[in-house]
Parts: sequence; structure tokens; C-alpha cells
Amino acid sequence: MTDTTARAAGAPKVAHVRHGEHVDTIESVDAVFREQRKLSFTYGAIFFAVTLAIPASSVWWEAWYAKPIWGGFTANYLFVSLLYYVFLWVMAWTYSKQADKLDEKLAQMADEIAARSQEEKGA
Repeated sequence: MTDTTARAAGAPKVAHVRHGEHVDTIESVDAVFREQRKLSFTYGAIFFAVTLAIPASSVWWEAWYAKPIWGGFTANYLFVSLLYYVFLWVMAWTYSKQADKLDEKLAQMADEIAARSQEEKGA
């Protein structure tokens, strides 16, 4: 349900969208989505760079794929078989924590909008 109200006499109208018990404005949702796009692009770029660095290292750095460093294993093998998965899990965990913060920010913005809306109705 969309509800359009004026903040004060003569103020521009702001669209409020009700979702359950909270209210979102187009501006607040847009601000959070912009931050979410930035976060997603940043983590996507890091993932792409690290993933591309593995075969690129094999092309440019002979010690990476040809020189055994521990028990016959090369740095490339150890990284791909163990460290890469640790990297992916840590990256996914930090991404989810930061995305949760953005969700909390949107909920806080919605609470502030609802409080202002209640004040305007009471005034």
C-alpha cells in the first residue's frame, strides 16, 4: 500500500510504502541499495581478482607451480586445495555481516520515518 503525505505545510510530498509494521521511503531504500551495490561490486571485484591471480601466477611465477615447498606440494596446490576455500568462507562471512548492517540501517531508517509520521499525525 502506498501512502503519500506532506511533511509540513508547503513541503514536498514524500512517498511512503508500508511493509508490515514499518514504513520505507523511496529515498531511504535507494540509499541502502546504492550502498548494497557498492558492497556487492567490491566483494565481486576482490573475488574476481583473487580467482584470476591463481592461473596468472602460474603463467608468470614458476616457483608458484613448479617448486615443492612442503611434502612435495607446490604453493599453487596448497593455495587452491586449502587456502582458497578459507579465503572464500572468510569473504562470505564478512560480506554477510556487512549486508546485515545495511539491513539494520534500513530498519532504523524505517523506524525514524514511522516516528516522524506519527508525530505529524499527532500535530
